Amino acid sequence: MPKFQIYVGIMAIALVSCQSSPSSSSQMIDAGKKSADYLRSQLKLSPEVMIGWESQKIQPANINDLCQTTAPTESGFEITLIAEDMRYILQTNQDASKIEICRSEDAKPEVTSKYIGAGYILRYPADWKAIDLGLEPSGASTVIFTPSREGNLEKLQQNQQVYAIVTREPIDGVSVPKDGSEIAKDLVTVPFDAKVKGAKSGSKKEFTREFIKESTANNSTNSTIWKVKVLALETDKFIYTIRYYQPTPKDPNTKVSEKVSEQVFDQFANSFAIVPSE
Repeated sequence: MPKFQIYVGIMAIALVSCQSSPSSSSQMIDAGKKSADYLRSQLKLSPEVMIGWESQKIQPANINDLCQTTAPTESGFEITLIAEDMRYILQTNQDASKIEICRSEDAKPEVTSKYIGAGYILRYPADWKAIDLGLEPSGASTVIFTPSREGNLEKLQQNQQVYAIVTREPIDGVSVPKDGSEIAKDLVTVPFDAKVKGAKSGSKKEFTREFIKESTANNSTNSTIWKVKVLALETDKFIYTIRYYQPTPKDPNTKVSEKVSEQVFDQFANSFAIVPSE
């Protein structure tokens, strides 16, 4: 089995039932340790792979069929262990002389969160925050997504914090604010099918934009270049727009930010879908 980096850490054992019982704490701990050793041997895990103890409880278990496909006859333990992003549920008898792996399931942490907005749904990085600026009477709405705690666009730009802004504007309402693409010299338009998103038309583009920060202290200005990616979708009533802003790294040899920029914007763009109105 290939070696993976392990996400899980060892968690406290849930010692269930403090009442008088033939199962002592030492028996439970011993059963847990034996179960971890058994799992390691069965999966042929190297010593470097961590096995996390997630929970343990007293569980009626059949002495011959620990996974309880027949009626239980002897009290034992149900032990949950995590290894290599998988959760394993094991059953043991009282002294853990018999152990069985009953089932397994995916235990990878969620990397995205779902957001249901005004007429749309999308997924965004789980460690980001969604800041809803409210729904206007016209149906217009604005939501800021960012890993920063700051929800002010001007401060996000000044502090060079990556962010995405998702807006919905009524077609018969005020004009959609310009994003800088109209003056960009490096504008690239990416073809795509807007109908798969539930829209009748749309556009996808990439460009760079300069943000200028003025300092009143010494009357100086400081400019930064941002990578901007935009997805716009038009329906009969609204224009939905995702604008993603990633500050360009100061070190021109740094490729990490560019890679992150592509992955995060793709997460927004690929998961975005318009919810049909009734």
